[in-house]
Amino acid sequence: MVTFQLAVSAPQADAFLNSGYDLFSGFAVDAAAASSVTEVSDLMDLLCLRFPGSPYSADQPLDILHVPADPFTLDRLAVGPLHPQAFRGGVVEYPPFDGSGVARGGGIETDLLLVDPARLTVGSRLWRFYPGNPEPELRGIYHGVAYGWEDVAAGTFTATVPSPFLGPVIERDWGGVPCDVELGDDGQPAAVTMVSPVEPEEERDFTLLESGMWAKRIAVGQDAHIYTDFVTGEVSGIPVRVVRSVRDGQTLMFQVAAMLTDALYLDRARFQRWSTGIYTALVEPAHLTNQQRQEATPIQWDVADRPAVAARVGTPINFSEPTELLRETFNLLAQTAPPGWEEETLRVQLVGQSAIYEGYAKLAGDQNASLRVLPTAIIHHLRRLKQDRAIAGEDPFLVAVINVRKDGQGQLNVNAAEEPVWADLVPAEEWHNEVSAFPRSGENMPDWLLNRLARAHREAEVSHVGSPYSADLTAGIQWIGELQPTD
Repeated sequence: MVTFQLAVSAPQADAFLNSGYDLFSGFAVDAAAASSVTEVSDLMDLLCLRFPGSPYSADQPLDILHVPADPFTLDRLAVGPLHPQAFRGGVVEYPPFDGSGVARGGGIETDLLLVDPARLTVGSRLWRFYPGNPEPELRGIYHGVAYGWEDVAAGTFTATVPSPFLGPVIERDWGGVPCDVELGDDGQPAAVTMVSPVEPEEERDFTLLESGMWAKRIAVGQDAHIYTDFVTGEVSGIPVRVVRSVRDGQTLMFQVAAMLTDALYLDRARFQRWSTGIYTALVEPAHLTNQQRQEATPIQWDVADRPAVAARVGTPINFSEPTELLRETFNLLAQTAPPGWEEETLRVQLVGQSAIYEGYAKLAGDQNASLRVLPTAIIHHLRRLKQDRAIAGEDPFLVAVINVRKDGQGQLNVNAAEEPVWADLVPAEEWHNEVSAFPRSGENMPDWLLNRLARAHREAEVSHVGSPYSADLTAGIQWIGELQPTD
């Protein structure tokens, strides 16, 4: 069975042991593949922990979580927007993440995984690694929803009320009850342990445990309805999944996780980093639009032989095919459109690594909304389309205008010759990067471009050899409103 290895911040590790917190997510590797890596600095490299604002440091202890897989933990290869296995725009994170899907550190290479938000599984362990010490300290063991976390040093147990939105729930006559599932020899559920924060009035024989939870273990058969409450919706057009409900004073709030794994996009949309690759927000239920609920049941309960990469795109995306590239682009625009949209128009200027965009959505009632945030994958799709067209012998375009309608129709127009409207906003070196990456002959080198190159006061050298694009998936992308603010 696969065991996921992830890093958790010191506050999250303390929340496990002190409050019984039981949720996790983020970049991971197969623990068996990484067993030889014990130095904190190497673990940081392996799990891409050196991003801007990182709470981790190579000269400080690092808390590592080991989580055995179960049918409710979902993961995929952490690949960027142009990888054939990219899903919903792929994964966009700040450096050192490079979108390759490969984790490197401590002399090993293995798959870099992204685990979606999930409930911890029985047998999860919390380790602390110290710089210069190959022997980690075992800090805690998770014993399931009933006993929760065992603090190894203190010898105490602490549990929290499990979220019904992550992990298994069993349907009882009086409602859905969070539980842990035990499998029989046939690989099917044979027993469950149910928990409640208070003694249920509707069902007898629950026992109060030292963890503070009321628990009851029962045998189950094929007629047991065990599922997870999969609730999705949109926050300002951003697709999200409900992770848990929380109280903010007297107000009930949903913590929701974005279903697009795009750090730049979600930072600009004012979501908060929850873990590597995963961003969340707190919203009132009334602000969660287009809500949909599904009782999701595992297709296969026994995951002993499941590979580390559980979810793969059925048909890999062929990004060298322009129609597939545009289809993915149109779909992303539609999936992140504001509520009530009827039509979207997006203008993107691409010069070297500089990408400047502006977009509007036409809403019902002749209203308009500005597209202030844009999925980063759309920029990468257009950059790839530009490269492919140039390889095919077409002039490299400098501006792309996309129009998408709610009925599924989409259109692309490009400008490869006229001076772009936002040309003055492009750094001088990017014009040199542009013509170095996409050489133009005399007949297709417009005078305005020659003049801009002459005014740059520098030699035409390539900052990014072989390509104008940095390995940083978030580099060079700006909304026009940031460059030309309006009162």
